[in-house]
Amino acid sequence: MKRIWLATTLIMCGLAQSLIGWSSAFAADDGATGAKLLPKDTLLYFSILDIPEARKEFDKSPILNDPEFQPFISDIKAKIEELSQKVSEEIGLSITELIAIPEGELTLAVMERPKRRIAPVLLMDYGDNKEPVEKLLKKLHDTLDGNIAEHSKEEIDDVVVHVYTLKESNGPIKKIVYFNEDSYLVISTETEALKEILTRWEGKDENTLADNDVYKYILDKCKDESGEPAVVWYMSPIGMIQSGIGAAQAAVPQASMQVGMAAAFLPTLGLDKLKGWGGAGYSASGDFETVSKSFVYAEQAKGILNVFQFPAADLAPPKWVSAKTSMYYGGNWNVGGAYLAIESMIDGFYGRGFTAKQLDKVANDESGPGLHPKKDLVDLLDGKFHLVQSIEETDDEPIAQRILLALDAKDAAKLKKNLAKAAKEGEPAVESREFNGETIYEVSAGPDQTMSFAVAAGHLVVTNDTAALEAMLRSESQPALVDSPAYRKIAKHFPAKMSMLSFSEGEAQVKPFYDMLKNSDNIDFLEGIDFQKLPPFEAMRKYLRSSGGYTVPDAKGALSVNFQLKEADK
Repeated sequence: MKRIWLATTLIMCGLAQSLIGWSSAFAADDGATGAKLLPKDTLLYFSILDIPEARKEFDKSPILNDPEFQPFISDIKAKIEELSQKVSEEIGLSITELIAIPEGELTLAVMERPKRRIAPVLLMDYGDNKEPVEKLLKKLHDTLDGNIAEHSKEEIDDVVVHVYTLKESNGPIKKIVYFNEDSYLVISTETEALKEILTRWEGKDENTLADNDVYKYILDKCKDESGEPAVVWYMSPIGMIQSGIGAAQAAVPQASMQVGMAAAFLPTLGLDKLKGWGGAGYSASGDFETVSKSFVYAEQAKGILNVFQFPAADLAPPKWVSAKTSMYYGGNWNVGGAYLAIESMIDGFYGRGFTAKQLDKVANDESGPGLHPKKDLVDLLDGKFHLVQSIEETDDEPIAQRILLALDAKDAAKLKKNLAKAAKEGEPAVESREFNGETIYEVSAGPDQTMSFAVAAGHLVVTNDTAALEAMLRSESQPALVDSPAYRKIAKHFPAKMSMLSFSEGEAQVKPFYDMLKNSDNIDFLEGIDFQKLPPFEAMRKYLRSSGGYTVPDAKGALSVNFQLKEADK
């Protein structure tokens, strides 16, 4: 039985492996295309384009054709060939043959069909590669039929649908169903899901995802001047939550009441306004190697969604952020609005004024420092924040992440007094020391780990990188990220005002991991691949690029754009 399940798993993985790559969202000739094959209330949609073109681009990858990398790549090819032989013995096709199958559309979707059952769907256009697909399907039939499943056929709109009903299944998957039509293979776990697709096969149904107003708005916002996207994705967050609740009620009837109560709170929390989240990815767009855009669609945000208010502002890394920083993330958060949203939600459950009374109790608690969370912290912050990350190689750790969070202060002097008061009464014990006229507070956060706090350069700072905090407090200047050539190349593509921005320096992010792999012993599941054959990091450096991103508000949500430059940093 274990071997049967192994074979079945390998076959399904083989089908999935053949789906990996870039694909276009085209369906049958003169029929529906992409999102037009799916119902309007589809929960999740992911489509990728042009598999043959992607294979060509992959084969042209500079690293794959770099002589310095060939010894290492030869080990990888040998490992793939070893795995390929095992796969071929089980399902009759090698990994190379599987990858070569897709010739058109690849779509992964999730829908609620039938009611209160979550149905995943895979759709693939295999073009002229009929023989290997039929070989896989025959192997699937021979493995399942009579052993662990009963095979039957059903005709839907003149298309034969194969149904394998599992004899024993305690999990959510009870069936494996598919149809093979017009060079398309469509697989699901529910017959009703395939009916939905076949209903739209000729492109005459208007009740499709492509006609969903939220989906259309998101895709319109995520358009790029470079043309058609390589990847498109979409999900309905509230739909996923509601369908998940319905499926849980169906699966566990005895918990139906509790689950139903949870569903009733969704409007109170404002989650019913989170209508959609989606995006698109592009390659070779203008100055960029890659561009990805995503949009969060929140209709009349309320409740918990109001915690995430990020008004547009003039944003840039402060001068104290070092040019050596490998990652910077900054934003403008409406702290006051977030507090009011949280207060409103809590008071909605416990009565008006409840939150304020609880905070007053905290402030008046004799065992604490006597600080009011809102008046002595929240009200003293202006909302701008800066998250700085550096990745270092140390004697003790191959990869050490150093993180510094700085929150802009409205009243730095008062924050200093409050921090000193909190540290004096704090538990566990907090140590303090003077540095360049300011006080740094330190507390142990585990073996060889220290968290430091201070009010520095007009910010409330929390960090595990004390050296970076000390650099903020030094009087002498240091090269700033905002003045570096790498950042300037990224920043010229930022809008004038943003809610958030990010910068990532390619070399600093990759080098520690590269060195760790190169110096590591063979990894068990990658036995046979000698990482010491990787060339010196200098060979990798020339392929690394900086990347950036920004978020801007919209009347119906927020648009985020992330991009990587074509031009080298140096």
